[in-house]
Amino acid sequence: MKTMQSEFYGDISRWFVGVVEEVGNDEPKLGRVKVRIYGIHGDREQVPIPDLPYAQVLVPTTEPGISGLGRNPMLAEGATVFGIFMDGKNSQLPLVMGSIPVVQV
Repeated sequence: MKTMQSEFYGDISRWFVGVVEEVGNDEPKLGRVKVRIYGIHGDREQVPIPDLPYAQVLVPTTEPGISGLGRNPMLAEGATVFGIFMDGKNSQLPLVMGSIPVVQV
């Protein structure tokens, strides 16, 4: 039998770092991105871009967060991002919390 403690969401958090592979193709244009997560998705031969899951992206609290108002995230392909999986150990619902500045070479 599950206890209240084991059912509480957030007990198991999984963090990730990855690279944005695709921007701007999600429907219904929520600003989601496809992220290749290091240690999970391998390279493009192992997991092609169409097979990557969409990741939701946090926006600051200065944005309304409802349809038709505010701005979508402005991540670019190639950006290094940091986030969590919203479904814990299942690791199917990535949420990007921010980007990590990198120097492109």
